[in-house]
Amino acid sequence: MLNRLAGRYPIGAYYFTENLWNPEGVRQLAEMGVDFLVAVQPDKKLLALCERYKIGVIASGTFPMWWGGDGENAGGYAAAFPLETLDAARKSYPDSPALWGDYPVDEPNAKDFAHVGRVAAHYKEVYPSKIPFINLYPNYASVPKNTAAETVSQLGNPTYYEHIEQYLREIDLPYLCFDFYPYTGSPFDGYLENLDIAASACRRSGRELWVIVQTGAWKAEELLSEYQLRWQTSLCLAYGATSIMHASYCKGWWDASTSCVDEEGRKNPTYEYAKKINRELHAVGGDFLKYESTGVCVRGDLSHAHERIRPQLIAQNVQKDRGTPEIFCRIESDKAILAGCFQAKTGEGRALMAVNTHDPFDPAASASVTL
Repeated sequence: MLNRLAGRYPIGAYYFTENLWNPEGVRQLAEMGVDFLVAVQPDKKLLALCERYKIGVIASGTFPMWWGGDGENAGGYAAAFPLETLDAARKSYPDSPALWGDYPVDEPNAKDFAHVGRVAAHYKEVYPSKIPFINLYPNYASVPKNTAAETVSQLGNPTYYEHIEQYLREIDLPYLCFDFYPYTGSPFDGYLENLDIAASACRRSGRELWVIVQTGAWKAEELLSEYQLRWQTSLCLAYGATSIMHASYCKGWWDASTSCVDEEGRKNPTYEYAKKINRELHAVGGDFLKYESTGVCVRGDLSHAHERIRPQLIAQNVQKDRGTPEIFCRIESDKAILAGCFQAKTGEGRALMAVNTHDPFDPAASASVTL
């Protein structure tokens, strides 16, 4: 659905505050390599600037947005958002090529999936050229603790696997998107599992994988390094992600000194990290998009990998049906690596993307790989 960029790897960014809705603010956004904004108002002034700088917008203000929250409102989306809401907005819907789509639902509980599916289907009927954007919870969201009838949970399913499977059954969209912020503490320990469950679901269902990556931190002293941001984006590509989105460009929920820009629009160190990585993604993205993921494999010395990543690598290593061609099974490495395996969408070509997973907290970590 993001293929309107004609072979360019699509990179998004969350949040762009109103004080930056000026030529310099949008120019600086474009300079970082952002192709589209997410969760911004469809304001005419902003849309005109985005059109000028060839930046798309997935808007969160065209319709009332539904957020799953802590699960207290699970099952309430149908009553809160009748389908007629989409029809009623047609007359006032902004007429701008910069408006790529809308963001009606964020992190829904599974009890609302059926209506989310109806909303997505009707949206495509009313606005056939636009993208209905739905983002799912990561696997560290809460699950029911007692029975399937319990509603006070974020997922609404006993397991994350079941959450994703229900999404596939009930929401007919050509992509699956989730957000995950690994460098916020305990969530790190489920990162590879989340990527694997989502990527496997996309391969089986023929959907694209989109991932929202952590580009900010709760505290100033937890500012991400370039290495930490690069490690996330590299893993996303290894699992076959066809789009990544930075969370976030402006402050959002993070400390203002850790996002790409601060509250006044001044560049934080994260801006330059993201700009460099975005440039690299765009440089290889056209070729990357000519291939499709067949799975991942783990190679090298797992026994000395960092204690936070070792169990995840072992879990990935024991799973079957990794889609690994025989030639990739002969990879050797002195350190733990995770390799994404790909086949050409047309023709017989194969491709490999190897990610150093020895120590995700050490920017100096290196590995010697023999193909």
